[in-house]
Amino acid sequence: MIFYFTGTGNSLYAANTLGSALGEEVKSIPEYISSNHGKITIGKGEVLGLVFPVYYYSLPTVVEDFLENLHIDMEEGARSFILATCGATTGDSTNIAKNHFRNKGIHADFVFALEMPDNYVLLYDVQIGEKQDRILKSSRDSLDRMVQLIEEDKRGEYNEIKGPMPGMMTMIAGALYRRGRRTQKFHVADSCTSCNLCEEICPVDAIEIREGKPVWVKERCVHCLACIHRCPVSAIQYGSKTSTRGRYVNPFSGF
Repeated sequence: MIFYFTGTGNSLYAANTLGSALGEEVKSIPEYISSNHGKITIGKGEVLGLVFPVYYYSLPTVVEDFLENLHIDMEEGARSFILATCGATTGDSTNIAKNHFRNKGIHADFVFALEMPDNYVLLYDVQIGEKQDRILKSSRDSLDRMVQLIEEDKRGEYNEIKGPMPGMMTMIAGALYRRGRRTQKFHVADSCTSCNLCEEICPVDAIEIREGKPVWVKERCVHCLACIHRCPVSAIQYGSKTSTRGRYVNPFSGF
């Protein structure tokens, strides 16, 4: 069973690719949380997977909440992996996930990291054209390699893109992320078509449609930016800079 969280589809694409190759069911973390499932059992020969995007060199808050409340039983012969997707480096995010696993009595047998197209448009523009194509092609090769390592049971730490001073970077940037994530700068342009997609896909129910337009009803959200990137008419903005920046959805995610 592979659990994933995604905003723009990168982690969904990775989870689906691994799940299909390994014969494992793939589950959305927000959907799993909302369904109030109980204890999970991973049987002999089965694989538990966690796939998440790196936010500020750390874990998205919804992923941390999921891990803190996870009830799981790993039977003898079951294995587990962690995969962090990122635009450049992971910081110490995979170690945080490993610690959560350890607190639940789970040993992370495989730890991976995967570079994907960066899309944090609150700070910079998306990668386009040849650069994006190159990263996506390389990601498929990397995922195939992960499948091979799991199938051959070559357990280990395979995250080679933690970057410089990963612990320090995660401590500083992660704290900024957890204290931030504010929603007051989200706004919608007149081009909004009232399709309601943003309300439907928000993983923490921070958006409500009122009089045909989205309203952010919580002080903080995950800052996954799914509402910005997946708006079909690019009507959702954050502050004054995103209107001049592109949008990104993983072309293989199925969104």
